[in-house]
Amino acid sequence: MCGIAGAWSNHNALDERDFAIALKLLEHRGPDEQQFLSTSNINIGTQRLKIIGLDHGSQPKHNNKGQYLVFNGAIYNYPEIGKSINFQSNSDTDILFELVTKRGFENSISLLNGMFSIAYYDEHLDTFLLARDRMGQKPLYYYHNQNTFLFASEIKSLKKLMQLKNIPIQLNKNAIFHYLCYSNIPEPETIYENIYALPPASILKFNKGNLNIESFWKHNYRKNESISFQDAKELIKVQIEDAVKIRLRADVKKGLFLSGGWDSSVIAMEAAKFDNQLATYTVKYPFQTDQNESEIAKTTAKEFGLNHEIISIDKTPIALLNSAIKTFDQPMADSSALPNLAIAEIASKKVKVMLNGDGGDELFGGYRRYFTAKNIKVLSALKYFSFLGSSNNRKSKFGFLNRINRITQSKFPEKYLLYTTDMFRDIDKDQILNNAKTFQSAEQLLRPFLDDKLSELDQLMHLDRNFNLLSGILVKMDRASMAYSVEARSPFLDYRLFEIMNALSESYKIKGFSRKHLLKSIYKDQLPKEVTKSKKISFEAPLEEWIKNDFNEIIQDLIYDPNAKIYQFINYNEISELFRGNKYQDRNTYYILYSLLILELWLIENQ
Repeated sequence: MCGIAGAWSNHNALDERDFAIALKLLEHRGPDEQQFLSTSNINIGTQRLKIIGLDHGSQPKHNNKGQYLVFNGAIYNYPEIGKSINFQSNSDTDILFELVTKRGFENSISLLNGMFSIAYYDEHLDTFLLARDRMGQKPLYYYHNQNTFLFASEIKSLKKLMQLKNIPIQLNKNAIFHYLCYSNIPEPETIYENIYALPPASILKFNKGNLNIESFWKHNYRKNESISFQDAKELIKVQIEDAVKIRLRADVKKGLFLSGGWDSSVIAMEAAKFDNQLATYTVKYPFQTDQNESEIAKTTAKEFGLNHEIISIDKTPIALLNSAIKTFDQPMADSSALPNLAIAEIASKKVKVMLNGDGGDELFGGYRRYFTAKNIKVLSALKYFSFLGSSNNRKSKFGFLNRINRITQSKFPEKYLLYTTDMFRDIDKDQILNNAKTFQSAEQLLRPFLDDKLSELDQLMHLDRNFNLLSGILVKMDRASMAYSVEARSPFLDYRLFEIMNALSESYKIKGFSRKHLLKSIYKDQLPKEVTKSKKISFEAPLEEWIKNDFNEIIQDLIYDPNAKIYQFINYNEISELFRGNKYQDRNTYYILYSLLILELWLIENQ
């Protein structure tokens, strides 16, 4: 695991001392060593966190043919790749470089099973090639013009490289509206103009001012109806076991973030087969809340003979909030980022690798909205019961009816935001934004991912994987863990699992009122009843509690102030109506307030 950065110029390379400063901004991602190389017109380097091949694997890799490589992440199938090219090493970095130099960069990437962002430079061709893993677990950002190409694992380092090149950095105001709709900034755009995220499963080629991006893998939802339910269970069980096994390949102590839910409990069970020294960690809040799952997790760990530690959050929510603002380069309104930071900080004192259950909902169909999508035709009949009453309040007993009605009467892309965030949408743009006509639509971002051939459920899951998962969950987990030099590994994000699940009948995911039907059928008799019988609890901070108490004063001081920085872009009078309860009561007002608070704190920190 590392932080990587690089620069190309058609004139001179950056001064090495300056480049080292930009690279050092990634030190939290790789505190063990800093290494970089320079030629007449490029700089390339890493901040390394030693996980595999502790005495080897230093970067950048290079040879006398003018080939250079840096990478961030982990190649889980490196032993198998090594055998296929007759090359022995206990370092995934060494094997990756050997593979690329033998097979070529573009022919090599599709062979990798892992999470990665890779940069390769061929001096003779004067060409940079960048690649990112299939799900987008590891970040990679870039900037380019005719004379310059810059990249880095995090925006803070890329901004420094731009400053060293005297390139102006401007706020992307369109991203602000998109953030207010999605609760994050959907990739590939960022909060800054002309800084982009490399899309997942993509290879970028930059040669003398010309840039091209191509995909090397895509989700395929074509169904294979010949796979029986029993065969599917066996296929998935074997693949989950292997996905966990290869993610335990590391030369350092490993842990597992264990909640009380199905996903991390399945990972715990499978991991215990290969490593009974695995440490498990669960968060506990200092007051009673629906989010406390510590006792269930403790039972699960005991069941499988794993060590367990309950992490009590002793930092105040305000302290965690300030930590989140400094950690994330962009506004991120996912409140679960706060406990993730707390877990990573404590776990970092004991382990360097943490497994988790991320991706389970997107893979197996765990969200409530998937039940709605699967049964959308049946649920559409609820509109005939609207005579029973109506309400604009999402928490009223009729709020659900109204929401279902809005979903059934709308189409993608608007429908996606109705299914998911419960925040703002394009229909609110003219009211909530100053100079609204100068802002781009938020829903237009979804159009490239729409496919009329997909069912309602597949379309929703596809959008989730390219928006909520990519720009929300994966960003949150990567930044929170790497802030404390911990490598987060997610077995359910193994692309082989997605290839199988995409081909299966929808009834294997959602059956009746049962979500994650296939996963639960496999493991229902193997997990503690405390897990299998408990109500699903999403891993979120107790946001309503915090808004009413811990964050109340700071919201009053900042967001209620008409001179707040957010009102450069947002209509204060419209937000005042939300404060008074006169508008937007059909939305999640706690999410909206939190997103406004995060944006204001981010602007204070960065403007």
